[in-house]
Amino acid sequence: MLISERGAAAEGEELFFLAGPSYEPTESERLVYLGTAQSTDYVLAIVDSQEHADLGIEKWFTLREAFTILPTLQAELLVEAQAITNWMRSERYCPKCGSEVQSSNSGWGQTCVQHAHELFPRTDPAIIASVIDSEDRLLLGSNANFKSKMYSVLAGFVEAGESLESAVHREIFEESGVLVGDVAYRGSQPWPLPRSLMLGFAAEALSEELVPDGAEIKDLRWFTRAELREDLESGTIDIPRGVSIAHALIRSWYGEPLPEALSK
Repeated sequence: MLISERGAAAEGEELFFLAGPSYEPTESERLVYLGTAQSTDYVLAIVDSQEHADLGIEKWFTLREAFTILPTLQAELLVEAQAITNWMRSERYCPKCGSEVQSSNSGWGQTCVQHAHELFPRTDPAIIASVIDSEDRLLLGSNANFKSKMYSVLAGFVEAGESLESAVHREIFEESGVLVGDVAYRGSQPWPLPRSLMLGFAAEALSEELVPDGAEIKDLRWFTRAELREDLESGTIDIPRGVSIAHALIRSWYGEPLPEALSK
């Protein structure tokens, strides 16, 4: 697998792979062993896109573009590869002494060349929650960074010294003005933008008045299943797709596969 400053190398709607023996990395490239799946070893090469123009790569996928269309295994490989790539690009010097670092542990570590300090990737926990009110309606919001029609469940980073449950209560209230009661864990997903582990919850709403924070969240709505189906089919709104945990949380509440726009 190749990842450059433009994203992951792609061919059609799948990742572009090179057979191992035929690939010789340049001195500036970094290799990372991603693991074995379905009897195949996968290795990441962190490259400069300009140096591989002769390979006939059709395009370079960003993670957000690829995540909704890639097969599950390739999506998982890309998340892992993007996470380690982000870390290597940001941790170029030892935080203890400022010396340069070199790759170690098959790419999963870096070592200070001056004092042999070992560095490893870190992960920041973040919560993401489906909020459901007493009428069994789902709360969805439109983030300022989303495309204009995109709505999703709310999310935010866990702060220092904070439990996951407290983070759910705080983030939902800060972004929507809604008070929540009981929360239940639903699953997790790594999300390397920049280096998060998304921890999914379902939360019980204790209030219904919506107050968008005006910074991250520009609009909020309560949806019944019929309202969500109608808006999705008409193309009025869209939601996260693919294997995202946001889609899984929405689908769990909806109870069946979610509709696409009828015009597609």
